[in-house]
Amino acid sequence: MFFFNKSVFLVDFLEDVVDIHNHILPGIDDGSKDLETTLEMIGAFKELGFRSCIATPHTMEDYYGNDAIGITEKFNQTKLALDASNHRGFIISTASEYMMDGEFENLIDTNNYLCIHKNYILTELSYFQKPNNLEELVFKMCQKNLKPILAHPERYRYIKSIDAYQDLKDRGFELQLNLLSLTEHYGEDSFQKAKSLLDKGMYEFIGTDAHKPSHLKKIKTIKIKKNQIDSIKKLVENHKLIFNI
Repeated sequence: MFFFNKSVFLVDFLEDVVDIHNHILPGIDDGSKDLETTLEMIGAFKELGFRSCIATPHTMEDYYGNDAIGITEKFNQTKLALDASNHRGFIISTASEYMMDGEFENLIDTNNYLCIHKNYILTELSYFQKPNNLEELVFKMCQKNLKPILAHPERYRYIKSIDAYQDLKDRGFELQLNLLSLTEHYGEDSFQKAKSLLDKGMYEFIGTDAHKPSHLKKIKTIKIKKNQIDSIKKLVENHKLIFNI
């Protein structure tokens, strides 16, 4: 009986994954502070089995006023610096994690955004309050044939029920699990919601949301229950199917 309840390591299922949510570009948001940190993060990614990553620095009104041009310039500078290291080519492209705030609608209207891959765009909400015009913003994205991925849905405190998550999916969102939410790293509420969403097969994608090397090192220690293995396998397989870049 003990054998069947034994936990296994999450890292065993991450081989050859492309990470689509991280803050690895140096000096552009609250993630990596310099190139040395970026290099350390890449080493940690490789230890976890990741094939590569797409950088997604914050775009957030009043905090990180990044735009498509500035993010692309930082990516190109970083890529050039990495060419001289043994981590050349690990960061394959860049996009952004877009806060759906007062400026987001303008970015969509003016096409001033970066997609992760094809027409997939990574978005996030305030942790404490749902935007009043969320439905309108989703409608505008869908009109432009964008596929919004909602980062770490388990972390939004005001979303309480599975029905509320299903409503977001029905409106066009696809959901991305933060791997650290499979621990109590973000608190008990996020942990419990992540388990429930995973068990019900409501996630489409995974992401590290790594801001520093210690986040990746912590992912290496995560254990999952035997009864979660099938859900994790299915989620990772779907992720790879879309982001086989």
